[in-house]
Amino acid sequence: MSMKDTAVNPEQSAPATNFTGPMSPALPKAISERHVACVFLLDVSGSMNMQDAIGKLNDGLQSFKEHMKTDPRTADVVDAAVVTFGGDVRVAQNFMPVSDMEVDPLVAYGASPLGEALRLGLEMIDKRKEVYSLAGTPYYRPWIFCITDGTPTDDWESAAYQLKDAETKKKVLGYCVCVENDPNFAKKEIFQIFNHSRILKLEDLDFSGLFEFVSNSLAAVAESNPNSESMVHVEAPHTLTMIMQ
Repeated sequence: MSMKDTAVNPEQSAPATNFTGPMSPALPKAISERHVACVFLLDVSGSMNMQDAIGKLNDGLQSFKEHMKTDPRTADVVDAAVVTFGGDVRVAQNFMPVSDMEVDPLVAYGASPLGEALRLGLEMIDKRKEVYSLAGTPYYRPWIFCITDGTPTDDWESAAYQLKDAETKKKVLGYCVCVENDPNFAKKEIFQIFNHSRILKLEDLDFSGLFEFVSNSLAAVAESNPNSESMVHVEAPHTLTMIMQ
């Protein structure tokens, strides 16, 4: 499976509204090297209790960190944040190098306010770019990586417009993985929020395979030519495939 090489020159980002989270964003390590930032938007709604999907998601997050740490250089230049949405929207972890990330076990409850989570993720990316600019740290185009098993339950239309606008201006890339956990998940709204070419489905709750794929993809981007618009090719597990609308 191909992932877009997300190299761009740093752009000036507009001031963003302050937000609160469990911790302040960490300064980048290896500040002279080009970084890639990724915000995970994780669905922790009540349906993630089915088949212990939430437990497998927790295991997958831990495996992501351990896999990334096998290459110390990459673990220092990939900065990750985690936003959860289920009942409410929370910053489970603000931006920090993957080598330092610590996420408390996630608990599933409530509905799926994806729209609010997406707006917050975009805001956090703007703030991370400000940190990079102040530190003189170059960066690749940041990622928003959503994992969900259900239909958004809030006002998602304005957030979808914000994402499309940011992608058109090459400020961010949005991906969405639809977890095949709920047979009533129609995905119509997901196709209105995310670019059709970056919507995937995950079968058998294979979060371990998914996060290994994400870690390999981010590592490939971190090693890619910053002046290239070519694709980076990363082998995906058989449980992760494109969705044909």
